[in-house]
Amino acid sequence: MGDYNFNKRQCVFALKKLGFYLNNDRTGSHDKYAFPKNYLIPAGHRPFIMIPRHNELKVQHQIIKELKTVGGDKLMGKFMELL
Repeated sequence: MGDYNFNKRQCVFALKKLGFYLNNDRTGSHDKYAFPKNYLIPAGHRPFIMIPRHNELKVQHQIIKELKTVGGDKLMGKFMELL
């Protein structure tokens, strides 16, 4: 696993630039960011990414892994460029 160094603010900024949108239906300690409609979600995969609300992220590798699963290296590369 690589060492990814970004915080919540940077992550949310990059996700919004890629077309993700906030899709919360409850209050809690995480926000749901739904994938844009132009991405085909694989069977068995959640149609959103959970981002913790606290500023210091410790799950950067999991966020990158979910982006790569849905959008491949292209989506992951765009995300990393926007950070």
